[in-house]
Amino acid sequence: MTRRTRVHHRLGQLLSMLALSAAGLACGSEPGRSPATLPMPMAGVPAVLPPGPGPGVSPVTGGGAGGATAPAGTAGLAPATGGTMGTVTAGSGPVVPPPPSGPVSYHKDIRPIMQARCYGCHVAGGAGGFELDAWEKVQPLAAAVVHAVTTRKMPPWLADSANCMKTRYDQRLTDAQLALFTAWKDAGFTEGNAADFVAIVEEKPREVGAPTIVMKAARPVSLRAGTEWYECVVMQSVPTDTWVTAIQVVPDKDEYVHHAIVNVGNGACSALGILADNVYSFRPGSQRLVFEEGDAMLIPAGKTIAVQHHYNTRFAPASTTDQSELHLWTLPAGQKPMRSISRMPNHDMLINIPVGAVNQREGESASVSAAAGSEIIGISPHMHYLGQTFKETLNRRDGSEVCLVDIPDWDQDWQLDYFYSPADYIKVASGDVVDQTCMFSNRAEDQGKDPEGKPFSPIYTTYGEDTRQEMCLGYIWFRTPL
Repeated sequence: MTRRTRVHHRLGQLLSMLALSAAGLACGSEPGRSPATLPMPMAGVPAVLPPGPGPGVSPVTGGGAGGATAPAGTAGLAPATGGTMGTVTAGSGPVVPPPPSGPVSYHKDIRPIMQARCYGCHVAGGAGGFELDAWEKVQPLAAAVVHAVTTRKMPPWLADSANCMKTRYDQRLTDAQLALFTAWKDAGFTEGNAADFVAIVEEKPREVGAPTIVMKAARPVSLRAGTEWYECVVMQSVPTDTWVTAIQVVPDKDEYVHHAIVNVGNGACSALGILADNVYSFRPGSQRLVFEEGDAMLIPAGKTIAVQHHYNTRFAPASTTDQSELHLWTLPAGQKPMRSISRMPNHDMLINIPVGAVNQREGESASVSAAAGSEIIGISPHMHYLGQTFKETLNRRDGSEVCLVDIPDWDQDWQLDYFYSPADYIKVASGDVVDQTCMFSNRAEDQGKDPEGKPFSPIYTTYGEDTRQEMCLGYIWFRTPL
């Protein structure tokens, strides 16, 4: 299966000045098809949902709905104040090219950076929508490329590590790299000599090969043109304890899949998935998630996997279908990892944003319930179009504070997972508190667009899964020794 073009309106607007209309979204390598392909039955759902519990709302350790308790050997969250709580991104570490010697040129100075930062999407069959992997393809777009890079529209990476936790595989370019692009423009976008090209060597996520299991819908989902709606697909249960070392949702029509949430529970599929543990979600910008060696996530024996799809088909033509897949990489039967991975939501469901609001603060606090030795390994933030900033902070019982993630300029189109290097994982203890702050603005310029590309008019906005509603949701990833 090849990666498909995603609609990215902001980049499309940027490139329209050069009469280009294509624009790309998530870039992740697509593994080969596994022989273990599991068909799955389908379940119908209502067309459009009213406001209700968000994706993966799974309260743990008293205080949330149901008062469930985090299982032994795991870590979780419980509301600390009012309200209800509910791949690794492909890339590499910061790239520092050698100082330029002589005039700046494409092959010597620009191509190495583009290979490291652009080829993941902008290649034949890639998610970028157009190719940038050869001089003859870059040359007519050189001005747009420099503008996208120097304004930091590309490559996408929203987390700011200046005063917060340093994130692994940071995609942002250094100031020195940005200066090279500006110098290349000033030099007239010279090609230079292909023999001067030297590839950048950098850290990459570990290779995992083909997936162990591929789950696929028994039949395609017929997409309803011109609306937003939800479809929950029940997949097969696992007969034995299954330890997952990597996971990926592979949308068939990814330009229409706003998000897809993987739940593990007892098989009662509904429009909101199943009342279960939320273990992974595909969102704009998401890619395959690969855990470290020795780490894995448990799917208990007899539990059912269900995927809730949120389709935004406002731009879809009639008779469009989607047959997305779930890819799992697992340990051999009977083998256990050294450490267990889990994730829990910190979820503000009391959002109220009046028309005209500017940087209105919403948020949630949750108390950590953690087994001995538990660590926070990353954060997955989620908001919609009205979101402006997102910040998650760990406040320890001893009074110390750790900034987990800081996104000073939110972008609905790039909802990435931000993980840390293993050496930087953060030890937590029961009673520590995670504070989450989301800022929203509800002006004309903050709105999404209708099927004709016209901005929606501002409306009074509350919590909900539809992109015209809002969410302040941070998934916190934990690692716990077994």
